[in-house]
Amino acid sequence: MKYSKIALICVLVTTLCGCGCAKRGRELPPVDPASFQRYSQDNILDSKILGRTVKYSVYYPESYMSDKEKRYPVVYMLHGIGDDNNSWNGNYLHANNKVDALTAKGLGEMIYVFPQGFSSYYCNRYDGSFNYMDMFVKELIPLIDKTLRTIPDKQHRSITGYSMGGFGAMALAEKNPDLFIACAPLSMSVRTDWQYIEESQNGWNEQWGKIFGGTNRAGEERITDYYKQHCPLYYFNDDNKEALATVNWYLICGDNEENLLFANDALHCIMRDHNYEHEYRVVDGGHSSSVWMPALDEVLPMFDYYMNGGSLWTESFYADAQLATVDTDENGAYVSGQYLENKIGTALFLVHNQIPDEIIKAIMNALVRPSSKIGYVLLPCDISSKSLNEWMQFWKGQFNIDKSLVLGIAEGAEDILNTPADTFKRYYFINPKVGNNPLIEKDQEIYFAGTETDSYYWDMDALYSACKKNEAKFEYRVINSSNDKTQNILKSIETIKSFIYY
Repeated sequence: MKYSKIALICVLVTTLCGCGCAKRGRELPPVDPASFQRYSQDNILDSKILGRTVKYSVYYPESYMSDKEKRYPVVYMLHGIGDDNNSWNGNYLHANNKVDALTAKGLGEMIYVFPQGFSSYYCNRYDGSFNYMDMFVKELIPLIDKTLRTIPDKQHRSITGYSMGGFGAMALAEKNPDLFIACAPLSMSVRTDWQYIEESQNGWNEQWGKIFGGTNRAGEERITDYYKQHCPLYYFNDDNKEALATVNWYLICGDNEENLLFANDALHCIMRDHNYEHEYRVVDGGHSSSVWMPALDEVLPMFDYYMNGGSLWTESFYADAQLATVDTDENGAYVSGQYLENKIGTALFLVHNQIPDEIIKAIMNALVRPSSKIGYVLLPCDISSKSLNEWMQFWKGQFNIDKSLVLGIAEGAEDILNTPADTFKRYYFINPKVGNNPLIEKDQEIYFAGTETDSYYWDMDALYSACKKNEAKFEYRVINSSNDKTQNILKSIETIKSFIYY
């Protein structure tokens, strides 16, 4: 989603004011050049709240030593369960390299802090035995602001994290919205209620029960009031809107993340229901660095935008598609040269509801395969004038078809999944309206995409859930949106068209 010029001006004004006030308000922390390391590992915080030491690592801006009067925004980066404060720059994650690469392209300088999170989910335990969130807020942030040249205010503090760290980033920001201007959970480790209810007893006890209460409990007793006070699925409601709307939210998850996308996708839908502005992405990938590291290409520029007034923001992963026309026959069909030679081929039925002809032709243009050696036809089916079945009968009377594919757009998808499962070889959907219980069979091939602001977001969530639960072969994408509905359709098609084989 685009950010307004007014918001950018506010960021710049706040940034300048924050820098000035910080310089006048307190002395600059000293720096020992001899001991300075740009990536400083395993620094120690002696926590009175936890009664133990907490390690944290820091990655400094390149100019930190050369410009000793400058202050910087801070990004807190939280690790996943089983990892530690050095994992963001370890064997499979290289955040420092990503920072340097983006800085070379214009990313504003920021201080990056990597705290040790243990297995706390960055929350206080329900019984007060390990109050990690209190430590973070009352000890770690003040220590960083006291010992490093930060700009110590909400406007210049952001937080992100992967897996358990994604939950922690979300929990810390939602419980302390006065501390963070932006929050970006990556593959947030969170479950829906039904997932927690079905969790194995050992898994529940070890990972969740000891934090949120309900150890050795089963069923709905696991969904404790303390858990609801931290879970974003409950927290993003109308009552909390005024406070939480002051934070800029970015959520991302892979479409093959085992069980995590159920809850991440549901949270996106809940935030849409309650009109929370946010960025949301579903990308190709599992629970790994293949999702988290590319995500930083958007997350860090987002943080820079809000904290430094930066402009390095990726509007979309896909360039604007050009409206173009293709040669069609008298009935509006596109016929490939290979089909004309072979007199037989694959049909892609383009099912829609009153989409203008020029946009349908632009869609066809995006779907043309000039190098294809297989004959194919692209067949528009406007269901406002004929049912899908009537269109199929009509087109089969015009063309010799040996394989049928279907692409349903918005309301055009309604009738497609009600056809027998063997009607189409593969199914493709853009912002599909399919209802809350779409009929999906095992091994059915489903490819669907949309933007974060598309109208049928709950339908896409239901389609993902049905594909996952019924073991269909699927790919699911959610991309950045624009104000141009035509571009949203065309860019969504770009995300899945590599899976369209003629």
